[in-house]
Amino acid sequence: MTKKYMIRSDIEGVTGVVSYEQAAPGGSEFAFGKRMFMSDLMALIEGLNQGGVDEIVIYDEHFDGRNIDIDMLPQNVTAICGKPPYKADWAGGLDETFSGLILLGFHSKQNTGELLHHSYEPDIKDLVLNGISVGEIGIETAIAGDWGVPLQLITADSAGVKEAKDLVPNVASVSVKQSLCANGGVCLSAQLTAKMIQEAATEIVKNPPASEPWKIANPELKVVFNSGSYRDKFGELFNCDGEILICEDTVTGCWAEYWKMKLKAQEAMK
Repeated sequence: MTKKYMIRSDIEGVTGVVSYEQAAPGGSEFAFGKRMFMSDLMALIEGLNQGGVDEIVIYDEHFDGRNIDIDMLPQNVTAICGKPPYKADWAGGLDETFSGLILLGFHSKQNTGELLHHSYEPDIKDLVLNGISVGEIGIETAIAGDWGVPLQLITADSAGVKEAKDLVPNVASVSVKQSLCANGGVCLSAQLTAKMIQEAATEIVKNPPASEPWKIANPELKVVFNSGSYRDKFGELFNCDGEILICEDTVTGCWAEYWKMKLKAQEAMK
């Protein structure tokens, strides 16, 4: 059986990053954040390959999806860059042929008060999936569940790891830093976290954790917005007041529908 893994990658939850100046393209310290991101990513890829993986696909989720140094990737790795929108039948390259999902560099959801907490966009106050408040970790895990793919490993700050384990108790994890507040944490050395990530990745290939796909039946996704021009534009375009409710056959379909609405609202704001 082919061993094939999907990596969803972000930057706020990678080694050493505690500020948006380090996480945001154009920020004064983004070169440092990207270097730490590539350190974590390459350790993950090396560990997966040491475990005997056949194929790796990365979907770059951070900002505009242009953060991966392609020239550093081995031949069995494909990267989806530029953040092409999800569609009901296209989940960012993920499908039922994958052995597992890995979330690299993720963080806690909006309004937790934890390190660099947010949910995709600063305009989103909350994401509620069938009554459960979730962030990026929950949405991506549920999308993978649509395709029968389990979340098998997460690397994040301590708050992000806890959030993942609350949803998928048996997921393997690497906490690369301890969250202390929204803009501070206890950071481990890049050499140590690379070793931790590499070892965890090798282990999940050789001995997959007993994590089951997080499947959501009859999904209803409520998107709650913070006050501002984005919320106002959604109200004008979609006749809503501060939140929208999206019901589709799958979580992938719900998120794809939000993508369409988001792009329409952003275009209208130009």
